[in-house]
Amino acid sequence: MKGYLGRQRMKFEATFAFTMLEPWEKLLCMIIFTFFTLLVLSGLYRYLPEHLFIMQKRASYYLWGQGGDERILKQFVDSS
Repeated sequence: MKGYLGRQRMKFEATFAFTMLEPWEKLLCMIIFTFFTLLVLSGLYRYLPEHLFIMQKRASYYLWGQGGDERILKQFVDSS
């Protein structure tokens, strides 16, 4: 297990050129990467369900020419 994790770490560092950085630079890059990843994930968690509901209403309008019953659409989105 230790050898496997070591190989994965080396692949990660070689892919993103972390092998050329000093330890404090690696730490700074990982903190920045983690921060932006958390921002993206929290944005997806907060806004994606509402956006999917709006997209579904628009698709209903474009496909069938009417707004559709919002209760049915909301129930469908909530059950997914």
